[in-house]
Order: sequence, then structure tokens, then C-alpha cells
Amino acid sequence: MRLPISRQTRFSGHSHLGIAALSAALYGLVLAMIVGNAGLVYVLMSGYDAALDQSAVLAEMRTGSQRLAVQAMRLSDGGLLQTGQLSKDIDAMDRHLQALDRGGVVGDREIAPLQQTEVRQFLPSIQRHWVGFKGRLQAVILNSYSHGEASRDPQELPGGVQRQWLADDAGALLKSVSAASDALMPQLREVKNHVISTLLVAVFVDLALLIFLFWAMRRMVVLPLSELRKGTGAFAHGNYSHRLEPRGVREVAEISIAYNVGVQHIHELIEEMHSNQQGLQRADLVFQGLAANALVGIFLSSHGRFSFVSRKMADIFGYQPDEMVDQLSLLALIAPKERYLVDETLKNALTRKSPTVRFEHHGRRKDGSLIDIEVFLTIIGSGDEASVIGLVQDITESKQAESSAQLAAIAYENSSEAIVITEPTGVIIDVNPAYSKMTGYWPDEVAGELLSLLRPGRHNRDYYDAMWHAINTKGRWEGERWQQRKSGEEYAQRVVLDTAWNHDGTVNCRVVMLSDITQKKQMETAIWNQAHHDPLTGLPNRQYFNEQLLDSVSQSHAKGQTLALLFMDLDLFKEVNDSLGHAMGDRLLVEVAERLRQCAPDGQYFIARLGGDEFVMLLTGAPDRTALDQLCERILARITQPYQLAGTATHISASIGLALYPADADTAESLMRHVDMAMYAAKAQGRNRYRYFDQSMRNRVQMQHDLLVGLPQALAAGEFFLEYQPIFACDTGQVIQAETLLRWRHPEFGVISPLEFIPFAEERKLIQPLGDWVFGEAISQLARWRSTWAPDLRLTINVSPGQFGFVRSGLESVLQQLASAGLPANSLSLEFDERILTHLEHNVRPRLLALHHAGMRFCVGAASLGMPALLASGRLPFEFLKLDPGITAQITSSPVARLVCETIISLAHRLEMLVIAEGITNAAQHQLLETIGCDAGQGFWLSAPLIASDFEQQYLVPPA
Repeated sequence: MRLPISRQTRFSGHSHLGIAALSAALYGLVLAMIVGNAGLVYVLMSGYDAALDQSAVLAEMRTGSQRLAVQAMRLSDGGLLQTGQLSKDIDAMDRHLQALDRGGVVGDREIAPLQQTEVRQFLPSIQRHWVGFKGRLQAVILNSYSHGEASRDPQELPGGVQRQWLADDAGALLKSVSAASDALMPQLREVKNHVISTLLVAVFVDLALLIFLFWAMRRMVVLPLSELRKGTGAFAHGNYSHRLEPRGVREVAEISIAYNVGVQHIHELIEEMHSNQQGLQRADLVFQGLAANALVGIFLSSHGRFSFVSRKMADIFGYQPDEMVDQLSLLALIAPKERYLVDETLKNALTRKSPTVRFEHHGRRKDGSLIDIEVFLTIIGSGDEASVIGLVQDITESKQAESSAQLAAIAYENSSEAIVITEPTGVIIDVNPAYSKMTGYWPDEVAGELLSLLRPGRHNRDYYDAMWHAINTKGRWEGERWQQRKSGEEYAQRVVLDTAWNHDGTVNCRVVMLSDITQKKQMETAIWNQAHHDPLTGLPNRQYFNEQLLDSVSQSHAKGQTLALLFMDLDLFKEVNDSLGHAMGDRLLVEVAERLRQCAPDGQYFIARLGGDEFVMLLTGAPDRTALDQLCERILARITQPYQLAGTATHISASIGLALYPADADTAESLMRHVDMAMYAAKAQGRNRYRYFDQSMRNRVQMQHDLLVGLPQALAAGEFFLEYQPIFACDTGQVIQAETLLRWRHPEFGVISPLEFIPFAEERKLIQPLGDWVFGEAISQLARWRSTWAPDLRLTINVSPGQFGFVRSGLESVLQQLASAGLPANSLSLEFDERILTHLEHNVRPRLLALHHAGMRFCVGAASLGMPALLASGRLPFEFLKLDPGITAQITSSPVARLVCETIISLAHRLEMLVIAEGITNAAQHQLLETIGCDAGQGFWLSAPLIASDFEQQYLVPPA
């Protein structure tokens, strides 16, 4: 802080303590502190030592009284004792008592008299007891002198009584001395505590005094010197505004005042220098600012050379400023062919004394390229002392812009694209000839009119709002729209609207370019139709349907409406296609598509062909259940009507599945999946019908999925087991063999029939290990039964068609297992479904023949009216033939079924095969089969399939 001169003068006249006086004062205080501490310690320790001496005297008296009592008792008993020593001890006791009472010297110590009232009160008692004890001691001494004489005082006291008196007197004295000593001890501790507390107070006083001395030294000397050091450092770094506060000892304060005065003078000189420099700098900055920010180049020239060039000037000609100053002239920047003209212009200006010159010529850049420049010169002075200040502007772009404007006008007039110039509001200013050719309107017919693009037409308000929003925010809009020519013909046009802006950001005009894209739109429509429609039927294809389904689901969700989906698959279409040819099959599909169109209700519907013989119909608008039932019945009735193909009437049917959104599905994907389930459910019920999706279908599909996933782990988890259904002879009623049936005890779905999981096992390539397990379990069980109860019992094992598809099917090891179990090959019979016999693979028949030659027997099951089993008997040696349960069920109600059964049995017998009837459910069926010659039978009326233990109890173990 800068101090005023008056304050500095006033401060310098003030009386201040010097460094010498301050040092003397500090040393004097320290010396006084040392002397005072020494005196205090001496005084305190003197009092404490006197108390200790008094305590020691009392202790010596207590010891002396005990010693005197002992010596007196020994002397009274006639012991040898120096009486002189006893007298010395008595004298010592007198001196001790006198020192305590009045003061004196004991040994080499000066003993102060007892002053404490609490202790001194015991002195009379001590003196009294000592006088009595002393007289008793003197009597003993006198008595010792007469000890041994012949004649004794007859009245002399006995020795025991004399010792008792001595002990009593000594005890009384000792008690008084001890009481005085005990009373002195608290006084001694009090003196000690007083000494310690006084010394602690002295220490704190000394510490406070030292702190005060440190504070005074720091405030008077250290801090002022530190401020002086900071000030000189600031001065060294160019800070002339820093001032010191004069304080501390006189010498330091005077230095601070001198520093402030010197810095003040230096600061004033520097400010004056800065003020002068700023004036010069302002003038230079004005010129430099104009030169640096000017849009044109600025230069100064003297004696034919540049003395200054602005950055813009250097940039125009491709130089750095330092490359031009003092090295180049104005003529060096002019194209060589035009330098003479410029030189003549400058000379004429000097001759006419015209200070201002303007000209346009070609300038030459550093790289040799030429540019168009415009130069303004002002000549200052005359003759050799003349200077030139000039402005140079690069007008190359403006020249090119003029040329471009001419070319643009030519392009505008001759462009094949229609161009419209409008006001910012869209009012037409001008159009080019291409516009008139495209629309049929001449410029004078549309000038002043609002552009048709901006007038309300076939588009809604949102369309125009979005258009104007783009124009106002981005200045550009492009799109496609349909428009009418002057003749009334509609055409498609591509529109690109751009905005031309003024320098201030306002809109100058709008430029609209129009293209006729009618042919392109027609081609796009044709391509879209080809990509989204079936080329055979003309119906939408799968891609178009998927897009429509997603859109319909989204709209139904938004509106909260119901959506219905029908999925139709033609029944027996493959047979028609194979028998009549693909051309007739295509004609059939075209006719089906037409009939579907005729069946579709008026309103919102969408029909598509997904591929092959699959069709879908999508209905929106919340159709009710009754309308859907009527629609499905109408479709089925139309589809089943005959088709004239290749001159013959052909009949087909259809299976239809229905699913509703959102009742049956919440997404388009799940809706399609569920309607597919419903269609397959309708087909499984006998075809030519329709089915709505329900939860049971989803549960069945879920169960199939779980079975497919859990099948690989089921075998390792031991979830499979075998049941045995006995086969009875029709004539005797005896069990001749048993059929082995595989079961799966699923932890969630319970016991599952092989019809549910065998297809999955074949698909997952698990049929071979599963078949091996069945053979192993059955052979082991048969070996136990034959060895224990039924030596002639035989088992029949069903063989899946999938087991024949492996290179090694596992059937080769059956003979080895039978041999290992000690069973003959004919104890096991393999049962095949007759459907696999019509297409025996070349490697299957040799396997079966090898098993038969080894002794194994075969059985063909579920024989139907097609009789492929009887035809296959010529190629494979079958022992048994089984009647299909469907035929067995009709044998009592249908004469035709009975005749078929009799025929099959008769043919089988002639081919040396036995016949087993499956599915016997009542006694009438059993009796009739026995009548027509059936050899054996099985079914729930005879016996249900049993686990091994139940089979043993009922048919193998003899009754007790």
C-alpha cells in the first residue's frame, strides 16, 4: 500500500525503539528470569531441607529411646555395659530435644525449631516422658555402681519390676515421639507439594515470558524484514505499486520509508514513459487494425519499394509480408504485358498532380498465376520524396460471377428441367421454357400466381405443414407429388425447392426445380407389384402378407379392435398335382384363388397365397364369431365343388385354421404360429373342416417341445420302462407270447406313449441307443422268466422304421445278447409296421434274412386293406401277421369288415402265417375272431399291458 508523503514524514518523526535498545531489553529480561528462578529454587529447597532435618531428628530420637531402653535393661540385669556410652546417648537425646524446641546443631546440621503448631504441641509430652525416662536411666546407672557389694539395701526393688518400669517409660516416650513424627509427615508432604506447584508456576511464567519475547522479536524485527524482502522481490519483478507499512524497530521503519519514496519516483517515471508509448501505439494500432481487418489489401510505398503491406495484401499475391517489404515494387505485382500501362498511369498522375488514381489490370501472383485486381492509389508528396498509399482488391471472383451469371441465364433458358422463381411467399416471378413445355402454361399465365405446389390439393394438412416447416427451418424441401397439366392429364413430378438468401439472412427468392417422373413411377409400381404379388394367382405373396399383418396388428392394437386370421391348406393337392401334372395343379390354384375372392366378405379383408397350396385371409374391423363361422362354411362349400381339369371333374377339400388377435396372440409372429396349429388340428381331425385355436393346441406344442428337449437326458435318467401285453391263443386261451411295449415316465407329463416320442427319437438320431436299451431289458427279463417259470415264453419287440437307416442299426448285436443270456434265437420275434415293407432299402433285407437264418422270427403288425404285408411275405419270411385294431373294432358291426378279416386270415394261412388280432375290446369280437379262424388275439378285454412284476403274478407264477 502506498503511503502519503505527509504520513511518512509524520511516521519518521515518531519515537521508535532502536535495535540496540531492544536487544538490551530482551537480554535484561532473560537475565532477570534466570536470577529469579535460581533464588526461588533456593528459598523453596531451604524450607524443604529444614523439614527433612526435623523429621530426621525425630527419627533419631525414636531410635535413641529404643536403644537407651535396651541398654538400661541389660545394665539392670547385671550385664556388662559401658555406662559412659549410655551417658553420651542421654546427652544426645537432650541435644535433639533442645534443637527441636529452640533450634541448634545436631551433628553437622543446623536444625531449625519446630514451628508447625500441629507438631509442636507434642513437645511438652515428649519432654515430660523424657524427664521420667531419663531419671529412670540415671537410677539404673547409679544402681550399677553399687552392684556386687555384700550388703544391699533391704528395700531394693526386684529386677523384674525395674525392667517393667523402664519399658513403660521408654514406650511412653516412643509413643510421643512417633506421634510428633506422624504429625510432621503431612507437613513435610505439604511443603513438597508447595515446592513442586511453585516450580510449575515458575515454568509457565518463564514459558509465557519466552513467548512474549519471541512475539516481540518477530513483530518488531522479523515481520518488518520479511515485508521488506517481499517488497524488494516485487520491485525486482516489475511491480512498482507495492508499498511497505513502516513498522518495527526504528532502523527497519526508516528503510521501509526510503523504499516507498524511491519506488514512488520510479513508478511515476515509468507511467510517464508508458503514456508516451501508448500514444504512439494507438496511432499504430489504428492503422494496423484497419490493415488487418480490411477486406482489401493495403500498402505503403516509398522510393519505389513497399515499406508496408497488410496481411490481406500479401495473401492476395501469395507472399508473406516480409517477402514484399523493401524487396518488391507495385510494378512487380502487375502482369508483365501491362506494366508499361501502369507505369504511364503513375507518371501522368505525378505530372497532373492528381493525388488519386484507379485502374483495373491483371496481377501476377508469386506462383505466376494471374488474377484480376482493382487498385486505388493516393500519392503523397512529389518528386523523389513522393510516397504512395494504396488499396488492392481481388476482383477475380466478381468477374467470374458475372460470367457465371451470363452462363446461368443461358442454362435457365435452355434447361430441360422446369425451373420456377418465386417470391419468399411462393408467388411466381418467372418460369423457364421447360416449365411451359411440361405443364402447358406460358409465363404470363402463371406470373403472380401462387405456386401450385403450395396450394391445397389432394394432400392433407399435415403434408403441407411438414413442407412449410422444412422450407422455413432448412430453406429446402424435396418430394414427389401428382399434378395436372393444362390439358387435364395427370403426371408425377419430382420437386426440389431451394431458398436464395440475402447477406443479412433474409430470403431473397425461392428456386423450384420440377422433373417429370411419370414413367419412373409406373416402372416402380410394376416392380413393386411383381415383388409383392404371386405371379400365378395375382394374390399378394408371403412378403406382402407379412407387411400387411404387422401393420394390421399395430392398428388393431392402437384402436383396441379384434383381428381375425384364416389359414387354409388344400387337402390331397399333392395327389392331384402328381396325377394330372403341374399345369393342371396351377389351374387348380388359380381357380381356388378366384373362389376365395368370391367368398371374401365386402369390407376390410386381405387374401394372400403364402406358397404351394397355402392361402391366408386377414379380416379387420372386429369380425364376430358368427360371421367367421359363416365365412369358413362358405369357403369349404366353394372349395369342395368340382373342378374341370383335363376334361374330368376333380374334387378336393381344405383344412382351415382360425386365430384371433389379441385373444389368441399378442404379436403377429405368435398369431401366425397359432393359426398354423389350428390348421393342422383341423387336418388331423379328418380334413374338410375348420378349427379355432385354443389353449390345448399351445399346450400340446409346448409338450412336444419339452419332449424334444428332454429326450436325450431321459435314457440316462432311467425314465424309460417296459410293459408286457400278453397274447392269447384263441382256441386254448393260453398265453403264447407277450408284446414288449416301451413307455416313458416323464417327470412332468406322466407316462407317455411311444407314438408321442418315437418320431422325436428318430429325428434326433436317438432311436438306435433307445432300441439297444429295449433289446437289452427285454432279453434280460425273458431270460429270468424262461429260467424260472415259462421255458417256452416268447417276446415280441416292435422295431421302429428309423432303426433301419443306420449303417449299424444295433440289430446285429441281438443274437449276441440272446446267446449271452442263454436264449435261442426263436425266443424273440421282431414286429414291423407294414408301411416300411413297401420300400425296403437294399441293405435292410440282407440283415433281416441273416437274423431269420439264425432262428429269429418276424411279425408284421397293423395289416390294412392295402395288403402290403401279404405282398412282402414273398421277400421276407414272416411268422405272424397282425390285424389292425381299426378292422377289429368293425368286425361285429360291418359285414364288409368281417369279410375282409376272413380274407386276410385265409390268405395268411395259405402263406403259412399265423394271424393275431389287435385291439379286442369285448367278448363278441373275440368269439367271432375265433369262429373265422383267427389264431390269437390281444387287447384290453383280454389283458391290459402290465409291468414285469404284475405280468409275473398274473400269468407266470403258478397259484399256491
